[in-house]
Parts: sequence; C-alpha cells; structure tokens
Amino acid sequence: MGIIGVVAAMTMPSLIQSYKEQVLINQAKKSYSNFLNVLNRMMAENEYVDYSPIFATSGRTVESVIKDIANYYNGARVCTASGKGCGEQYYVKLGKATNDGTGSVKKEEFGFPRMLLVDGSSIYFRNIRSTCDPFTYTAPEKDENGFNTGGTITITDTRCATVVIDVNGEHKGPNQYGADVHQILVKPQKLEPSDNKYGALKTIFLKNKLDYEKYSDDKKFN
Repeated sequence: MGIIGVVAAMTMPSLIQSYKEQVLINQAKKSYSNFLNVLNRMMAENEYVDYSPIFATSGRTVESVIKDIANYYNGARVCTASGKGCGEQYYVKLGKATNDGTGSVKKEEFGFPRMLLVDGSSIYFRNIRSTCDPFTYTAPEKDENGFNTGGTITITDTRCATVVIDVNGEHKGPNQYGADVHQILVKPQKLEPSDNKYGALKTIFLKNKLDYEKYSDDKKFN
C-alpha cells in the first residue's frame, strides 16, 4: 500500500495537469467552431460574398456590429466598457516570453469591447475596421534581441477585425495566449487563427495540444 501511495503521489499532479489542459483544448475547439459557424450563418442568411459586411462600421457603431453577432449566441451580453457586470480590465501574458522593447516581459491589458457568453467564455474585439481594404501602419523597429531601436517599420495588413477568445473568462487562469486565450484575425475570405505568441488554435486542431511557455512576469531581457 505504501508503494501504491508513493506512485499515486508522483503521478497524480501530472494527471491533473493533463486533464486541465484537455479541458482548455476542448473549450478552444468549441469556441472557435461556434464563432466560425456564426459568421458563416450570417454570411449565408444575408447573401454576403465574404465577411466584410459583417464587420463594416460605415453608418453604424462598433457596438452595433458586436450586437449583431451576439444575436446568434443565446444569452450573450455585449459590453463596450469594463465594470458593472461586464468584467474588469486584466492582463494577459503572451504565449512566449517576449521583450516589450525595454527589457521587460510584454503583456496585454484586456479592456476591449466584448461578448460575455453563458458558458463562461469571453470574446473580445480588439479592433474592428471600417472596411476590409488593405491598410498600412507603423510599428516600433526591434533589434535582434527585441529592444526598440528608435526607428519604425511599415506593415501592410488586410484584416477586417482582430478577435480574441478567452475560453474560460478572466477569473480563471492562466490568462495566457496559447493556453486559455487565442487570437483570430478575420480576413475577408477566411479566419486566420494566430499561433506561437498569440494563441495555439492551429496546434490544437492539428496536434490536440496547447502551446505556451511558463515564465515569470518579472523576467528580464539582456
């Protein structure tokens, strides 16, 4: 009995961790599939040729865009600001330890407009563009170690919106990309799940596993 107890004590933490990760995997699959099905249903019912009209904000507000999507989720609540039952602002770690440009770990503050779903998950709309036409923007230039050089680079993009799913909500951890948080880029003709630092949806569907790195918030880069 003593030997059995020792073996159980050694294997139980691993089994519990595997179970928790499988729960997050299943939740991520469900959340992504539901979101994809909603967009495809909206496109079919309105006879749209792509996703562009769903997110176009010409003549309407971002809130109205989100409410149109929320109508396809039973009991969904739309919030454009935190507080008063709409959740709070909170920090989410990237899937991989990343230099914020100054030597500290980069993380994101979540206070974006959101849908709170009855299953406990949240869908955040980081940005919704007025059109899905290609656009350019500037970003800080980084050196090989991730530090800001003081310069900028120009990036061309074609996304309609950036959507982030927290599959178990803000109050359950680990609140990290690649674990319980996953980013989706909405392009006119398709959804493009992010991998690596901003999620693990591709890895989840291909390999049935999460993809994130455990690291300390006070990690420093040299």
